[in-house]
Amino acid sequence: MKILFTKVLTNTDVEKRLAVPNNSLKHFELENGNCSKSFEVKDENGSTWTFRCYVRNDGAYKKPVLSSGWRQFVLNKGVHQGDLITLYKDVEAEASYKIEVQRKIKLFGKECWYCLEPDQPTGATGEVIQA
Repeated sequence: MKILFTKVLTNTDVEKRLAVPNNSLKHFELENGNCSKSFEVKDENGSTWTFRCYVRNDGAYKKPVLSSGWRQFVLNKGVHQGDLITLYKDVEAEASYKIEVQRKIKLFGKECWYCLEPDQPTGATGEVIQA
């Protein structure tokens, strides 16, 4: 698996659409002339989500975003502003993507990133990774 990008989510990312770093756009394999593409992503629990990567076709700055399907993912997973997402692509399997969500918590006075599980968006269980 190759990391496409890691991002701490902003309010706009959570409330509207996820802004994708420009340098990650090549990994979504948009066909020439197309400004959007739907693709499937698996979460930590193996659930499949369909997102759409959309790119403005005017102006010098393309401004790619994940739109359709993203808000449903956010709502179902209980994703918040300040959470960290990592999007991966399996370079050996054609168009296979994975997403991981982590939340920063304090544990014994140290900040740690906590992996949210899809069925437990409140953070009741998960894996703690030290920052």
